[in-house]
Amino acid sequence: MSNQKNSVGEVQQAIKQGAITREYRADTQRMVQALNRLRSTEIMSYLQYMQHQYMAVSLLSPGLKTEFETHATQELDHANRLAERIQQLGGVPVYDPKEISAKAAAVGVAPEQGATLTEMVAEDLMLERQQIEVYTALIREIGDQDVVTRQMLIGILAETEKHASELADYLKRTADTQ
Repeated sequence: MSNQKNSVGEVQQAIKQGAITREYRADTQRMVQALNRLRSTEIMSYLQYMQHQYMAVSLLSPGLKTEFETHATQELDHANRLAERIQQLGGVPVYDPKEISAKAAAVGVAPEQGATLTEMVAEDLMLERQQIEVYTALIREIGDQDVVTRQMLIGILAETEKHASELADYLKRTADTQ
């Protein structure tokens, strides 16, 4: 670090830009929009998992009821991590329920309520798979333009793939016992 004194203009610019420096290569507006779309899908996933958790009869499947609740908590954590990054990039995390619903629907995500536990698990699996595709595409698109966002998305993607694997395993076990 040089000993030269920064000008008032440079300090004001640094305050305005926060963590975004000239080495940041992504379009911050596009990134904020993409992250808000993902945040919307995570919030919709949270709502779907919680609804399934409420509807799962605990005596029939206490483990599944707990699994739905655990996945819901993780979806909400994903939404919060995305919101923090949106704020760091100078954006505003989406919070309006209508906007959340519209953004999630734009990428094909809408909460569903199956009539049986198997249908609920299948809905959750399909939702997780949709998110895996969206996360993977965005990670590839970002490349090295926004290293921090990319790393965060990779972490969320890994958890999302784990959810999909667990749900698929449940459906395989259910099919094997019928």
